[in-house]
Amino acid sequence: MTTRYLKINIISLCCLFTLGSCDQGEDVTITLDTVEDGMHLTATPDTVVLSREKMDDTAVTFSWDPPQTRKNNGTVTCYLKLGLAGMTTVTGKIELTDSVYRYSISNWDLNSIAHDDLGVAYGNTITLEAELIADSEGDYFVKPEISTTELLVTTFELAPVNLYLVGTANPDGAELSDGIKLTEIVEGKNFGNEYEWEGDLQAGTFRFVNSLTEDEGSWSMGSDSTILVENEAGSSPDAEFTVTKPGWYSVVLDKSEGKITYGYKGFSHIWGVGLGIGIAWSMPSDVEFSWSADHPNIFTLECTTEAGQDFKLPYNDESGAWNSPFLRPVAANADIWEDNRVQATPAGYGTDLKWLVTEDQAGECLITIDTYRMTISLEKLE
Repeated sequence: MTTRYLKINIISLCCLFTLGSCDQGEDVTITLDTVEDGMHLTATPDTVVLSREKMDDTAVTFSWDPPQTRKNNGTVTCYLKLGLAGMTTVTGKIELTDSVYRYSISNWDLNSIAHDDLGVAYGNTITLEAELIADSEGDYFVKPEISTTELLVTTFELAPVNLYLVGTANPDGAELSDGIKLTEIVEGKNFGNEYEWEGDLQAGTFRFVNSLTEDEGSWSMGSDSTILVENEAGSSPDAEFTVTKPGWYSVVLDKSEGKITYGYKGFSHIWGVGLGIGIAWSMPSDVEFSWSADHPNIFTLECTTEAGQDFKLPYNDESGAWNSPFLRPVAANADIWEDNRVQATPAGYGTDLKWLVTEDQAGECLITIDTYRMTISLEKLE
């Protein structure tokens, strides 16, 4: 334990404290309790090459000796900060458990700290500085005990894990090189497992491959069309997924769970417009039908219908306003309960066919569009 002395001019001190008396020009010596580094923070190892394949394994362990007892009868609290060399950019405080003098960080967490907190690009090598601070709150202020160390860290890339749809159902061609890239869903540590895609498919079959240039294995249908199985490189799948009705499809899969949900969606989006379903006659519409990948051919809308008013449903692209494509009945002023057929009319369609809401249909309702069967239903919710 050492004591340092700080000499302060009494004029400055009087600005901060109220004293019984002070003569201008006098000097006062204030002693601040402090200690030299006795914790001796170390990093093991001090050179780290982070690995995505070992994301949950420990990358580095910091260890130190217990902080020294302070004269202010205070409770000592330790926390760790990490930063770039010189601590120009630092993380927030990492609270440390009392009476534990080790702290480990996994490959994944250290990679995330370097990238998300310190702004280091993936795949770079940096000098990381660690600062251990032992703070004490007690009878009076004492300076914290501080210990530092450095380590060399190489971060890993978070490159996408590509997956492609291939097969005769692909309208771009059945060759491997024609494969359609799926969108990878990355959530925290879960990457390379979940994918989604929407687009046109034609009648035929399809499976998924890991590469378009070489055989790195594939994924195909298991015992039914909801099960996804992996095929080793050089093997042929027993079964592929089937498309019987050409059109717009949704595909959602999880390799880790061995699950797939795919089906005919028909349209990318469906909106509503018209006082018949409680929506102003204004385009583009700001009211969209709900949709779930679990039931890709079903679109729903809860609304308040009004008797004697009508409506129609823009789909896919409403940028053309009233010249957009619309879902319509097959006859003017159609009663949904009498005729549930739906037709998809293209942009600029000449006859402005709409559904008309009857007295019995007015109120809180659920409108459902089945795009596979091209039907509409109206269910009263009251």
